[in-house]
Amino acid sequence: MRQTATAVLLAVVFALTGCSGGSGDTDAEPGAGPAARTPSATPGMLRPVWGPRLEAATGTRGEGTSACRMPSSDACAGYARAVMKVVAGLEDAIQKSGRAYPKARAQIARMKAAQAAYVAGGCHGDAAADDPNSRCHGVVAVTIGASTLEVTLLTDEAGMWVHGRDGAGAVSGGA
Repeated sequence: MRQTATAVLLAVVFALTGCSGGSGDTDAEPGAGPAARTPSATPGMLRPVWGPRLEAATGTRGEGTSACRMPSSDACAGYARAVMKVVAGLEDAIQKSGRAYPKARAQIARMKAAQAAYVAGGCHGDAAADDPNSRCHGVVAVTIGASTLEVTLLTDEAGMWVHGRDGAGAVSGGA
């Protein structure tokens, strides 16, 4: 069951990130490649701004997730750092927005836990981290989490509108 869920999650992530094969180079520099465009944001919405930043941090074709197949690699550590730097900025933006973003906050908490375990486990640079049974493979929760976080932001923001709330969280319509 767990393998099926993992396979489905990976299929969704690859579909969302537009995975088209790629070079498989796991030592690519994070953020290398075409500059990420930041579209004009809908007032009060975070996803249009932070989604492209998350994508750029993990690579437009899922390079970060590929790199973290070898958790000990410099590339994996670089992608994990780059993603968590963007996540820290997003977390600050969520706080400043004054809105709940419950699903995004839960996803961020899982990503932070995975990053903390990766660091505490001394995974970067440890050849034993690349063993398929190593706890260090949990770092993919950071790179995959970045891909799913964009969708999670969209879900949270759609919920704001569906429940009659504007971008600032105020109830719209009225007396």
